[in-house]
Amino acid sequence: MNLYAAPRPSMRFLPVYRRNLLVWRKLAVASVIGNIADPLIILVAFGYGLGRLLQQVDGVPYILFLAAGSMCMSTMMA
Repeated sequence: MNLYAAPRPSMRFLPVYRRNLLVWRKLAVASVIGNIADPLIILVAFGYGLGRLLQQVDGVPYILFLAAGSMCMSTMMA
C-alpha cells in the first residue's frame, strides 16, 4: 500500500454535488439581487446625498469617484 498514491475514482461525490447544486439554485436569485442592490444603495445614499456637499475629488465628480470604489468593493467582496 502506497501512502502517496491517488485514491481510486469513485462516484460517491454525486449526492453531495447534487445537494450543493439544489441549494445554489434555491439561493442564486437572492444572491444576485443582493450583489447588485448593495452597490446601488451605496451609490444613491452616499453619491447623491453626500455628493451635494463634496463637489469634486481631484477634479473628478464625487459620484464617479464613489462608483469606481463601489465597483471595486463589490468585486472584492463577491
